[in-house]
Amino acid sequence: LLNLRCFSFGQLGVTIFLALIVGAIFFGVKDDQSGIQNRIGALFFITTNQCFSTLSAAELFITERKLFVHEYISGYYRVSVYFLSKILSDIITLRTIPAIIFSCVAYFMIGFKTTPAAFFIFMFTVTLVAYTATAMTMAISADQSVVAMANIFMTISFVFMMIFSGLLVNLPSIMNWLAWLKYLSIPRYGLTALEINEFVGLKFCEDPAIHTTMSPASGMMTNCSMNTTHALGMCTGEQYLDYLGIEYTTWGLWENHVALAIMTLIFLVIAYLKLRFIKKFT
Repeated sequence: LLNLRCFSFGQLGVTIFLALIVGAIFFGVKDDQSGIQNRIGALFFITTNQCFSTLSAAELFITERKLFVHEYISGYYRVSVYFLSKILSDIITLRTIPAIIFSCVAYFMIGFKTTPAAFFIFMFTVTLVAYTATAMTMAISADQSVVAMANIFMTISFVFMMIFSGLLVNLPSIMNWLAWLKYLSIPRYGLTALEINEFVGLKFCEDPAIHTTMSPASGMMTNCSMNTTHALGMCTGEQYLDYLGIEYTTWGLWENHVALAIMTLIFLVIAYLKLRFIKKFT
């Protein structure tokens, strides 16, 4: 318990430090063309940071592996009880609280939308990304005996997920035989939800020459400046989302959270099954 308490305080310290660094780098984003790049950069960093910060969960089952096997075989408790206790202790102390603190510090320093709804959606998304990444870490590390190997597998997985997150490569332009990989990307769902939450309703130019067009991605009407619709000029947040091929309807936002919740459940089931049949791996 003492080690867990010390680790929790250390985790909170690192979380606050990273939130202050991110907030200082992207402090006070503006509603202009530079604001687009700064917003997407901040959202991408926040999403990937939540993923990589869960690597510590790889030690959750590995460090107590021998003790767990001994006590489980001896009949001290069921696998479900052990698994549930570990999930609750890790999620509450090391995932939920840091995600909330990080959101409260970084969100207002960066200068995202000031509406309560946008803030709580941001916090919920960041927390859910942390849950999903943690569940994936547990699923991979549950049958591993060496922490270093589990960390290698997790790092490789997250790097590939980053590629298909939607920032490093334009997802609609990916070849069909590779496009399916985007559905396995945790950062993609988190980043897409954060982008929709932040960019919808924003305007990045003050041009009176505005005309209304039909969005090909969402089927919604958007306002676009006539002389800022070149390759780099974006007048509205919806226009930028159209450029990325993101559907920004209500379902377009919440489908990402549904996908993350489903992935979390699947990964937790995999982790439980690995622990349930732990004798086969030892």
